[in-house]
Amino acid sequence: MQRVPANSDEAALQRAAVRVGVQIAAAVAVVVVLMIAAAAIFVAVKSQPAEVVAHLSHSGPQIVLDPIDVFGALIVGGIAGIVLAGIVGVFVARQAVRPLGESLALQRSFVQDASHELRTPLTVIDTRIQLAQRRLGPDSDAAGVLAELRGDSAKLAAVIEDLLHAVSGGPDIPETPTDLGSIARDVVRDLSVLAAERGISLAADAPTIPVPVAVDPAPLRRVIVALADNALKYTPDGGRVTVGVRVAGGTGTDRRSPTAVLTVADTGPGIAGSAPERVFERYAGGGTASHTGRRSFGLGLALVRDIAVRNGGAVRIASTGAGGTTMEVTLPLAEATPRGSSHLGKGTLS
Repeated sequence: MQRVPANSDEAALQRAAVRVGVQIAAAVAVVVVLMIAAAAIFVAVKSQPAEVVAHLSHSGPQIVLDPIDVFGALIVGGIAGIVLAGIVGVFVARQAVRPLGESLALQRSFVQDASHELRTPLTVIDTRIQLAQRRLGPDSDAAGVLAELRGDSAKLAAVIEDLLHAVSGGPDIPETPTDLGSIARDVVRDLSVLAAERGISLAADAPTIPVPVAVDPAPLRRVIVALADNALKYTPDGGRVTVGVRVAGGTGTDRRSPTAVLTVADTGPGIAGSAPERVFERYAGGGTASHTGRRSFGLGLALVRDIAVRNGGAVRIASTGAGGTTMEVTLPLAEATPRGSSHLGKGTLS
């Protein structure tokens, strides 16, 4: 997995300060150009023969200025003002973003410390599960449940590692491409227990051959879990949630670069409000009620957007209404997809 330098926040803040300085300099440049244009018009008007004769008729002392000297002074002064404005803008911007940098550093330190502290309890849990497996043996009634618990423990450990990487802000590039369909089916298997408790039909609709994406399995799993869990929360008992995977573009008349598309569709009541896209903002769903009675803190969908964006993808609400909501995540394919792969046979897992 690729990493970015530890001082990435500082570099990003410096680039932001430079951008602010350039924008201020550009604004000053516009003002300078307008001033020079106004001066040119004024000099042109005052250089008309009638104006010259009127000034010569005055008996008092007069100051005569050469237009070339005037424009030269205005241009030199304007350039100096633009440069000075840019330098001052960069300095002021750096002072303004310094508290933001300190806040980001504190946030990253907290995530790193919390993730590090969670490693030991997870290791203890995994060790105890292994001990229980040895004592009960592979033929015991609890063997299957213990194996699933150990798998869940490993997945949680992977999430912790992903959190440590996420604070670096870099893309989640694995050594080998990840099959989006396989992760989707795995998530559906894990969440099927929650769906069954409420009589919800949870299914995966994915191609039978891999849909490779250049995203590490842990963050990819977090995306699917967050979307599926959100769909389950707001789907009434007896409803339906479908996790779909397909390839879009690159075939037939669609000549766009092929992309992997993940969709999570539910049969809930839809997203209320005049700006549904705000659900991807942090804490946008704080305090909202769900069919499970769990309170939503508005973080899951924000994490989905962060992971998708930092890996070159995007997330959007494909549709929403009284018949349900469909969330869509697009990610670049890790390699060229064979022609016709978007029409591959589908395998459904309930």
